[in-house]
Amino acid sequence: MSANTHLYLTDGVIERAEAPASGETRLWDIEFKGFLVRVWPSGRKSFCIRYRRARRLELYTIGPFKSPWTTEQARAKATEVFLRYADSHKPARDRKLGHAMTVTELCDRYLKEGPLTKVGKRASSWSLDTGNLRRHVQPLIGKYVVADLKRSNVAQMIRDVTLGITAGDFRTKKQGIAHVRGGATAAERVLTSFRAMLNWAIAQDILTDNPAKGLSLPKRPPVERFLSDEEATQLFGVLDAGVADHTINPQHADLVRLLLLTGARKSELMGLRWDELDMRRSRLVLPPARSKSGRLNGYRRIPLNAAAKALLAEIPHCGSEFVFPSDRSEAKPMTGIQKTWKHVCQKAGLGKMRLHDLRHSFASFAIANGENIVLIAAALGHASTRMTERYLHLRDHDVSALAERTGQRILACSRKKTRRKSTIKFPVTAQIIP
Repeated sequence: MSANTHLYLTDGVIERAEAPASGETRLWDIEFKGFLVRVWPSGRKSFCIRYRRARRLELYTIGPFKSPWTTEQARAKATEVFLRYADSHKPARDRKLGHAMTVTELCDRYLKEGPLTKVGKRASSWSLDTGNLRRHVQPLIGKYVVADLKRSNVAQMIRDVTLGITAGDFRTKKQGIAHVRGGATAAERVLTSFRAMLNWAIAQDILTDNPAKGLSLPKRPPVERFLSDEEATQLFGVLDAGVADHTINPQHADLVRLLLLTGARKSELMGLRWDELDMRRSRLVLPPARSKSGRLNGYRRIPLNAAAKALLAEIPHCGSEFVFPSDRSEAKPMTGIQKTWKHVCQKAGLGKMRLHDLRHSFASFAIANGENIVLIAAALGHASTRMTERYLHLRDHDVSALAERTGQRILACSRKKTRRKSTIKFPVTAQIIP
Protein backbone atom coordinates (compact mmCIF):
# COMPACT_ATOMS: atom_id res chain seq x y z
CA MET A 1 0.00 0.00 0.00
CA SER A 2 1.18 3.52 -0.74
CA ALA A 3 0.07 6.92 0.55
CA ASN A 4 0.06 9.88 -1.85
CA THR A 5 0.68 13.52 -0.89
CA HIS A 6 0.83 16.48 -3.28
CA LEU A 7 2.99 19.47 -2.39
CA TYR A 8 5.86 21.57 -3.71
CA LEU A 9 9.01 19.51 -3.23
CA THR A 10 12.03 21.10 -1.56
CA ASP A 11 14.96 19.70 0.41
CA GLY A 12 13.36 20.82 3.66
CA VAL A 13 10.01 19.22 2.87
CA ILE A 14 11.65 15.94 1.98
CA GLU A 15 13.86 15.94 5.09
CA ARG A 16 10.79 16.41 7.32
CA ALA A 17 8.83 13.64 5.60
CA GLU A 18 8.23 10.79 8.03
CA ALA A 19 8.83 7.17 7.08
CA PRO A 20 5.67 5.06 6.89
CA ALA A 21 5.17 2.07 9.16
CA SER A 22 4.68 -0.16 6.12
CA GLY A 23 4.43 0.09 2.39
CA GLU A 24 5.64 3.42 0.97
CA THR A 25 4.72 7.10 0.83
CA ARG A 26 4.80 9.05 -2.44
CA LEU A 27 5.32 12.81 -2.35
CA TRP A 28 4.17 14.33 -5.67
CA ASP A 29 5.32 17.74 -6.86
CA ILE A 30 2.32 20.05 -7.50
CA GLU A 31 4.12 22.01 -10.26
CA PHE A 32 6.03 19.29 -12.11
CA LYS A 33 3.55 16.60 -13.09
CA GLY A 34 5.07 13.13 -12.78
CA PHE A 35 7.97 14.21 -10.51
CA LEU A 36 7.87 12.50 -7.08
CA VAL A 37 9.80 11.20 -4.09
CA ARG A 38 9.25 7.68 -2.75
CA VAL A 39 9.70 7.16 1.02
CA TRP A 40 10.12 3.67 2.56
CA PRO A 41 9.84 2.43 6.17
CA SER A 42 13.64 2.22 6.35
CA GLY A 43 13.81 5.99 5.84
CA ARG A 44 15.27 5.70 2.34
CA LYS A 45 14.01 8.36 -0.08
CA SER A 46 14.44 8.33 -3.86
CA PHE A 47 13.55 10.77 -6.64
CA CYS A 48 11.52 9.26 -9.49
CA ILE A 49 9.43 10.28 -12.46
CA ARG A 50 6.32 8.56 -13.73
CA TYR A 51 5.59 8.54 -17.44
CA ARG A 52 3.13 6.84 -19.75
CA ARG A 53 4.42 4.43 -22.37
CA ALA A 54 1.65 3.37 -24.73
CA ARG A 55 -1.09 2.39 -22.26
CA ARG A 56 1.27 1.60 -19.37
CA LEU A 57 2.48 3.82 -16.56
CA GLU A 58 6.15 3.26 -15.73
CA LEU A 59 8.50 4.60 -13.05
CA TYR A 60 12.04 5.79 -13.72
CA THR A 61 14.34 6.13 -10.68
CA ILE A 62 16.63 9.16 -10.74
CA GLY A 63 18.50 8.46 -7.51
CA PRO A 64 18.49 8.70 -3.68
CA PHE A 65 17.81 11.96 -1.87
CA LYS A 66 20.99 13.72 -0.65
CA SER A 67 23.10 10.80 -1.84
CA PRO A 68 23.91 12.61 -4.06
CA TRP A 69 20.74 14.17 -5.49
CA THR A 70 19.32 17.44 -4.16
CA THR A 71 15.77 18.41 -5.10
CA GLU A 72 16.89 20.94 -7.68
CA GLN A 73 19.36 18.54 -9.27
CA ALA A 74 16.70 15.84 -9.43
CA ARG A 75 14.19 18.32 -10.89
CA ALA A 76 16.70 19.25 -13.63
CA LYS A 77 17.35 15.56 -14.37
CA ALA A 78 13.60 14.91 -14.55
CA THR A 79 13.23 17.78 -17.03
CA GLU A 80 16.02 16.32 -19.16
CA VAL A 81 14.40 12.87 -19.19
CA PHE A 82 10.98 14.25 -20.13
CA LEU A 83 12.49 16.28 -22.97
CA ARG A 84 14.14 13.15 -24.29
CA TYR A 85 10.83 11.34 -23.89
CA ALA A 86 9.17 14.03 -26.00
CA ASP A 87 11.87 13.41 -28.62
CA SER A 88 10.82 9.73 -28.88
CA HIS A 89 13.43 8.45 -26.41
CA LYS A 90 11.98 6.11 -23.78
CA PRO A 91 13.61 5.94 -20.30
CA ALA A 92 12.95 2.19 -20.18
CA ARG A 93 14.72 1.82 -23.51
CA ASP A 94 17.65 3.83 -22.16
CA ARG A 95 17.88 1.34 -19.29
CA LYS A 96 18.40 -1.54 -21.71
CA LEU A 97 20.98 0.34 -23.75
CA GLY A 98 22.79 2.12 -20.95
CA HIS A 99 24.28 1.49 -17.55
CA ALA A 100 21.04 0.28 -15.93
CA MET A 101 21.09 -3.26 -17.29
CA THR A 102 19.87 -6.15 -15.17
CA VAL A 103 22.19 -8.16 -12.95
CA THR A 104 21.80 -11.20 -15.23
CA GLU A 105 22.82 -9.13 -18.27
CA LEU A 106 25.82 -7.73 -16.40
CA CYS A 107 26.90 -11.24 -15.32
CA ASP A 108 26.74 -12.44 -18.94
CA ARG A 109 28.76 -9.48 -20.16
CA TYR A 110 31.33 -9.76 -17.38
CA LEU A 111 31.96 -13.45 -17.99
CA LYS A 112 32.26 -12.84 -21.74
CA GLU A 113 34.31 -9.62 -21.82
CA GLY A 114 36.06 -9.77 -18.45
CA PRO A 115 38.78 -12.25 -19.51
CA LEU A 116 39.74 -9.87 -22.34
CA THR A 117 40.38 -6.98 -19.95
CA LYS A 118 41.65 -8.87 -16.86
CA VAL A 119 44.33 -10.90 -18.59
CA GLY A 120 46.22 -11.66 -15.38
CA LYS A 121 43.34 -13.59 -13.88
CA ARG A 122 43.65 -17.39 -14.02
CA ALA A 123 41.20 -19.60 -15.88
CA SER A 124 40.40 -21.45 -12.65
CA SER A 125 39.41 -18.15 -11.01
CA TRP A 126 37.07 -17.38 -13.91
CA SER A 127 35.57 -20.85 -13.48
CA LEU A 128 34.87 -20.09 -9.81
CA ASP A 129 33.34 -16.73 -10.73
CA THR A 130 31.11 -18.42 -13.30
CA GLY A 131 29.78 -20.86 -10.72
CA ASN A 132 29.23 -18.16 -8.10
CA LEU A 133 27.42 -15.81 -10.47
CA ARG A 134 25.38 -18.43 -12.35
CA ARG A 135 24.41 -20.61 -9.39
CA HIS A 136 23.88 -18.00 -6.70
CA VAL A 137 23.72 -14.38 -7.90
CA GLN A 138 21.50 -14.78 -10.97
CA PRO A 139 18.82 -16.94 -9.30
CA LEU A 140 18.54 -14.53 -6.35
CA ILE A 141 18.84 -11.02 -7.83
CA GLY A 142 19.20 -11.59 -11.58
CA LYS A 143 16.06 -9.58 -12.40
CA TYR A 144 17.19 -6.50 -10.47
CA VAL A 145 18.31 -3.44 -12.41
CA VAL A 146 21.97 -2.92 -11.51
CA ALA A 147 21.63 0.86 -11.16
CA ASP A 148 18.84 0.36 -8.62
CA LEU A 149 20.74 -2.12 -6.45
CA LYS A 150 21.04 -1.14 -2.82
CA ARG A 151 23.40 -2.45 -0.21
CA SER A 152 20.42 -4.05 1.50
CA ASN A 153 19.70 -6.08 -1.67
CA VAL A 154 23.27 -7.40 -1.72
CA ALA A 155 23.19 -8.13 2.01
CA GLN A 156 19.95 -10.10 1.60
CA MET A 157 21.47 -12.08 -1.28
CA ILE A 158 24.50 -13.01 0.82
CA ARG A 159 22.25 -13.98 3.72
CA ASP A 160 20.23 -16.27 1.43
CA VAL A 161 23.42 -17.96 0.20
CA THR A 162 24.54 -18.43 3.81
CA LEU A 163 21.20 -20.06 4.67
CA GLY A 164 21.52 -22.44 1.70
CA ILE A 165 18.60 -21.05 -0.34
CA THR A 166 20.49 -21.68 -3.59
CA ALA A 167 21.89 -25.09 -2.60
CA GLY A 168 21.07 -28.13 -4.72
CA ASP A 169 22.33 -30.67 -7.24
CA PHE A 170 22.16 -29.58 -10.88
CA ARG A 171 22.84 -31.58 -14.02
CA THR A 172 25.52 -29.92 -16.14
CA LYS A 173 26.50 -32.29 -18.93
CA LYS A 174 25.29 -35.69 -20.06
CA GLN A 175 26.81 -37.38 -17.01
CA GLY A 176 27.84 -34.34 -14.96
CA ILE A 177 26.26 -33.04 -11.77
CA ALA A 178 27.11 -29.79 -10.00
CA HIS A 179 26.79 -30.01 -6.22
CA VAL A 180 25.96 -26.44 -5.18
CA ARG A 181 26.25 -25.81 -1.46
CA GLY A 182 25.48 -22.78 0.65
CA GLY A 183 26.94 -21.70 3.97
CA ALA A 184 29.38 -19.08 5.22
CA THR A 185 32.23 -20.18 2.94
CA ALA A 186 30.04 -20.10 -0.17
CA ALA A 187 28.67 -16.67 0.82
CA GLU A 188 32.19 -15.30 1.20
CA ARG A 189 33.17 -16.50 -2.26
CA VAL A 190 29.98 -15.19 -3.84
CA LEU A 191 30.53 -11.76 -2.30
CA THR A 192 34.11 -11.70 -3.61
CA SER A 193 33.01 -12.58 -7.16
CA PHE A 194 30.07 -10.17 -7.10
CA ARG A 195 32.17 -7.29 -5.77
CA ALA A 196 34.83 -7.91 -8.42
CA MET A 197 32.17 -7.86 -11.16
CA LEU A 198 30.78 -4.51 -9.99
CA ASN A 199 34.28 -3.02 -9.79
CA TRP A 200 34.83 -4.17 -13.37
CA ALA A 201 31.54 -2.53 -14.38
CA ILE A 202 32.73 0.75 -12.86
CA ALA A 203 36.00 0.51 -14.79
CA GLN A 204 33.98 -0.01 -17.99
CA ASP A 205 31.80 3.07 -17.26
CA ILE A 206 28.74 0.89 -16.84
CA LEU A 207 28.24 1.88 -13.18
CA THR A 208 29.27 4.80 -11.04
CA ASP A 209 29.36 3.14 -7.60
CA ASN A 210 29.55 -0.32 -6.05
CA PRO A 211 26.69 -1.23 -3.68
CA ALA A 212 28.76 -4.18 -2.39
CA LYS A 213 31.62 -1.89 -1.32
CA GLY A 214 32.19 -1.94 2.41
CA LEU A 215 29.89 -4.91 2.91
CA SER A 216 31.60 -7.51 5.07
CA LEU A 217 30.78 -10.88 6.54
CA PRO A 218 31.30 -11.97 10.14
CA LYS A 219 34.83 -13.24 10.57
CA ARG A 220 34.96 -16.99 10.85
CA PRO A 221 37.45 -18.61 13.25
CA PRO A 222 40.50 -19.90 11.39
CA VAL A 223 40.56 -23.61 10.62
CA GLU A 224 43.26 -25.13 12.81
CA ARG A 225 43.18 -28.72 11.57
CA PHE A 226 46.38 -30.59 10.85
CA LEU A 227 47.76 -34.04 11.38
CA SER A 228 49.51 -35.13 14.54
CA ASP A 229 52.39 -37.60 14.32
CA GLU A 230 50.06 -40.44 15.23
CA GLU A 231 47.43 -39.39 12.65
CA ALA A 232 50.04 -39.17 9.91
CA THR A 233 51.16 -42.72 10.73
CA GLN A 234 47.54 -43.88 10.69
CA LEU A 235 46.92 -42.14 7.34
CA PHE A 236 49.83 -43.83 5.60
CA GLY A 237 48.77 -47.16 7.05
CA VAL A 238 45.21 -46.82 5.71
CA LEU A 239 46.51 -45.84 2.25
CA ASP A 240 48.86 -48.83 2.10
CA ALA A 241 46.17 -51.25 3.27
CA GLY A 242 43.57 -49.80 0.89
CA VAL A 243 45.84 -50.18 -2.13
CA ALA A 244 46.74 -53.74 -1.08
CA ASP A 245 43.10 -54.89 -0.79
CA HIS A 246 42.00 -52.88 -3.88
CA THR A 247 39.58 -50.61 -1.98
CA ILE A 248 41.58 -47.45 -2.77
CA ASN A 249 42.66 -46.31 -6.23
CA PRO A 250 46.50 -46.43 -6.28
CA GLN A 251 46.60 -43.08 -8.12
CA HIS A 252 44.46 -41.47 -5.45
CA ALA A 253 46.68 -42.89 -2.72
CA ASP A 254 49.82 -41.54 -4.43
CA LEU A 255 48.22 -38.11 -4.78
CA VAL A 256 47.31 -37.97 -1.08
CA ARG A 257 50.84 -39.02 -0.07
CA LEU A 258 52.37 -36.41 -2.37
CA LEU A 259 50.11 -33.65 -1.03
CA LEU A 260 51.39 -34.27 2.49
CA LEU A 261 55.02 -34.74 1.47
CA THR A 262 55.22 -31.52 -0.58
CA GLY A 263 52.64 -29.13 0.91
CA ALA A 264 51.47 -28.40 -2.64
CA ARG A 265 47.94 -27.32 -3.49
CA LYS A 266 45.50 -29.96 -4.72
CA SER A 267 45.05 -28.25 -8.11
CA GLU A 268 48.83 -28.08 -8.61
CA LEU A 269 49.26 -31.84 -8.26
CA MET A 270 46.04 -33.03 -9.89
CA GLY A 271 47.03 -31.20 -13.08
CA LEU A 272 50.73 -32.13 -12.82
CA ARG A 273 52.41 -32.88 -16.17
CA TRP A 274 55.46 -35.05 -16.70
CA ASP A 275 57.35 -32.17 -18.31
CA GLU A 276 56.94 -30.20 -15.07
CA LEU A 277 59.15 -32.66 -13.19
CA ASP A 278 62.80 -31.70 -12.73
CA MET A 279 64.10 -34.80 -10.97
CA ARG A 280 67.74 -33.80 -11.43
CA ARG A 281 67.20 -30.68 -9.33
CA SER A 282 64.62 -32.35 -7.07
CA ARG A 283 61.71 -30.04 -7.79
CA LEU A 284 58.51 -29.44 -9.70
CA VAL A 285 58.41 -26.35 -11.92
CA LEU A 286 54.93 -25.00 -12.67
CA PRO A 287 54.24 -22.14 -15.11
CA PRO A 288 52.61 -18.96 -13.69
CA ALA A 289 49.18 -19.90 -15.06
CA ARG A 290 49.21 -23.09 -12.95
CA SER A 291 49.98 -21.38 -9.64
CA LYS A 292 47.76 -19.27 -7.41
CA SER A 293 50.53 -16.71 -6.83
CA GLY A 294 52.02 -17.04 -10.31
CA ARG A 295 51.02 -13.50 -11.27
CA LEU A 296 53.28 -12.20 -8.46
CA ASN A 297 55.97 -14.87 -8.18
CA GLY A 298 56.23 -16.17 -11.74
CA TYR A 299 57.17 -19.84 -12.00
CA ARG A 300 56.27 -21.95 -8.97
CA ARG A 301 59.09 -24.24 -7.82
CA ILE A 302 58.03 -26.99 -5.44
CA PRO A 303 60.97 -28.75 -3.75
CA LEU A 304 60.90 -32.54 -3.65
CA ASN A 305 62.28 -34.45 -0.68
CA ALA A 306 63.66 -37.97 -1.08
CA ALA A 307 60.33 -39.61 -0.20
CA ALA A 308 58.43 -37.54 -2.77
CA LYS A 309 61.04 -38.29 -5.47
CA ALA A 310 60.86 -42.00 -4.74
CA LEU A 311 57.06 -41.92 -4.96
CA LEU A 312 57.10 -40.09 -8.32
CA ALA A 313 59.76 -42.45 -9.68
CA GLU A 314 57.46 -45.44 -9.06
CA ILE A 315 54.46 -43.96 -10.91
CA PRO A 316 54.26 -45.63 -14.34
CA HIS A 317 54.07 -43.61 -17.57
CA CYS A 318 50.82 -44.57 -19.31
CA GLY A 319 51.23 -42.49 -22.44
CA SER A 320 49.45 -39.50 -20.89
CA GLU A 321 51.03 -36.07 -20.49
CA PHE A 322 49.58 -36.00 -16.97
CA VAL A 323 51.15 -37.70 -13.96
CA PHE A 324 47.65 -38.32 -12.58
CA PRO A 325 45.38 -38.76 -15.63
CA SER A 326 41.61 -39.10 -15.45
CA ASP A 327 40.15 -42.60 -15.22
CA ARG A 328 37.87 -41.81 -18.16
CA SER A 329 40.39 -40.19 -20.50
CA GLU A 330 44.19 -40.09 -20.40
CA ALA A 331 44.03 -36.78 -22.28
CA LYS A 332 42.57 -35.09 -19.18
CA PRO A 333 43.88 -34.69 -15.61
CA MET A 334 42.34 -36.33 -12.57
CA THR A 335 39.24 -34.58 -11.25
CA GLY A 336 37.35 -36.64 -8.68
CA ILE A 337 39.02 -37.71 -5.44
CA GLN A 338 36.62 -36.52 -2.74
CA LYS A 339 34.86 -39.88 -2.42
CA THR A 340 38.21 -41.62 -1.88
CA TRP A 341 39.32 -39.00 0.61
CA LYS A 342 36.08 -39.35 2.59
CA HIS A 343 36.65 -43.12 2.75
CA VAL A 344 40.27 -42.61 3.91
CA CYS A 345 39.22 -40.16 6.64
CA GLN A 346 36.63 -42.62 7.96
CA LYS A 347 39.12 -45.49 8.04
CA ALA A 348 41.88 -43.38 9.63
CA GLY A 349 39.55 -41.68 12.11
CA LEU A 350 40.37 -38.17 10.85
CA GLY A 351 36.83 -36.83 11.05
CA LYS A 352 35.95 -34.08 8.56
CA MET A 353 39.49 -33.22 7.63
CA ARG A 354 39.90 -31.56 4.21
CA LEU A 355 42.47 -32.39 1.56
CA HIS A 356 43.73 -28.82 1.89
CA ASP A 357 44.51 -29.55 5.55
CA LEU A 358 47.39 -31.73 4.34
CA ARG A 359 49.03 -28.49 3.22
CA HIS A 360 48.45 -27.11 6.72
CA SER A 361 50.00 -30.29 8.10
CA PHE A 362 53.16 -29.93 5.99
CA ALA A 363 53.60 -26.40 7.33
CA SER A 364 52.85 -27.52 10.88
CA PHE A 365 55.48 -30.25 10.78
CA ALA A 366 57.99 -27.73 9.40
CA ILE A 367 57.26 -25.24 12.19
CA ALA A 368 57.47 -27.96 14.85
CA ASN A 369 60.81 -28.97 13.35
CA GLY A 370 62.15 -25.46 13.96
CA GLU A 371 62.41 -24.47 10.30
CA ASN A 372 62.79 -20.85 9.19
CA ILE A 373 59.46 -19.23 8.30
CA VAL A 374 60.98 -17.53 5.23
CA LEU A 375 61.99 -20.93 3.85
CA ILE A 376 58.57 -22.37 4.69
CA ALA A 377 56.91 -19.51 2.78
CA ALA A 378 59.10 -20.25 -0.24
CA ALA A 379 58.28 -23.97 -0.11
CA LEU A 380 54.54 -23.24 0.10
CA GLY A 381 54.69 -20.71 -2.73
CA HIS A 382 53.42 -17.78 -0.66
CA ALA A 383 53.97 -14.28 -1.99
CA SER A 384 55.05 -13.11 1.49
CA THR A 385 55.76 -14.47 4.96
CA ARG A 386 52.71 -12.57 6.21
CA MET A 387 50.54 -15.12 4.44
CA THR A 388 52.52 -17.94 6.01
CA GLU A 389 52.16 -16.50 9.52
CA ARG A 390 48.39 -16.35 9.09
CA TYR A 391 48.31 -19.80 7.56
CA LEU A 392 50.30 -21.73 10.12
CA HIS A 393 49.30 -22.79 13.63
CA LEU A 394 51.45 -24.38 16.30
CA ARG A 395 50.12 -27.61 17.70
CA ASP A 396 48.81 -27.56 21.28
CA HIS A 397 51.30 -30.08 22.62
CA ASP A 398 54.19 -28.06 21.11
CA VAL A 399 52.96 -24.94 22.92
CA SER A 400 52.53 -26.91 26.16
CA ALA A 401 56.04 -28.30 25.83
CA LEU A 402 57.39 -24.77 25.32
CA ALA A 403 55.58 -23.54 28.43
CA GLU A 404 56.96 -26.45 30.46
CA ARG A 405 60.55 -25.87 29.28
CA THR A 406 60.27 -22.16 30.05
CA GLY A 407 58.83 -22.81 33.51
CA GLN A 408 61.62 -25.24 34.35
CA ARG A 409 64.21 -22.71 33.16
CA ILE A 410 62.72 -20.05 35.45
CA LEU A 411 62.58 -22.52 38.31
CA ALA A 412 66.25 -23.39 37.80
CA CYS A 413 67.18 -19.71 37.97
CA SER A 414 65.32 -19.30 41.25
CA ARG A 415 67.37 -22.10 42.84
CA LYS A 416 70.63 -20.35 42.20
CA LYS A 417 72.19 -18.61 45.19
CA THR A 418 71.89 -14.87 44.85
CA ARG A 419 72.76 -11.99 47.15
CA ARG A 420 69.07 -11.19 47.55
CA LYS A 421 66.87 -13.94 48.87
CA SER A 422 63.97 -14.77 46.61
CA THR A 423 60.48 -14.32 48.04
CA ILE A 424 58.91 -16.73 45.50
CA LYS A 425 57.88 -20.05 47.05
CA PHE A 426 57.81 -23.17 44.90
CA PRO A 427 56.26 -26.55 45.63
CA VAL A 428 58.57 -29.04 47.29
CA THR A 429 57.72 -31.63 44.65
CA ALA A 430 58.94 -29.48 41.75
CA GLN A 431 61.74 -31.07 39.75
CA ILE A 432 64.37 -29.36 37.67
CA ILE A 433 64.74 -30.73 34.15
CA PRO A 434 68.31 -30.11 32.94
